[in-house]
Amino acid sequence: MTSPATNPPKRNGDATKAPPAIAAAHEALIRDSFDDIALLVGSAAAIHNLDDDILWTVMKRLDRIRVRLLRNLSGVTGREEFEPTAVRPPRTHPAVDEFLARNRSRMGESAA
Repeated sequence: MTSPATNPPKRNGDATKAPPAIAAAHEALIRDSFDDIALLVGSAAAIHNLDDDILWTVMKRLDRIRVRLLRNLSGVTGREEFEPTAVRPPRTHPAVDEFLARNRSRMGESAA
């Protein structure tokens, strides 16, 4: 068993250093990208009459991704309170699988 006295919380780097700031242009790009994704998901949900529970679940997961990304880029550690781990869906659509494969292999990102 561990106690807070013997296992102090971990911190990122030296406590005297300020966390690296996200460049304003990078933060704006990230936030614009999340806006675009949210609008895309919302439009698809409206067009295809998706159940509200599905849309709320997707948007909560998107928000969790947004917060984690911006915290990591700012050098902020995770919260001390309990956060349930993300559960992978039991299945995904082939289009999602293809997108994930392209994203992981950095396909289409080079200027050449």
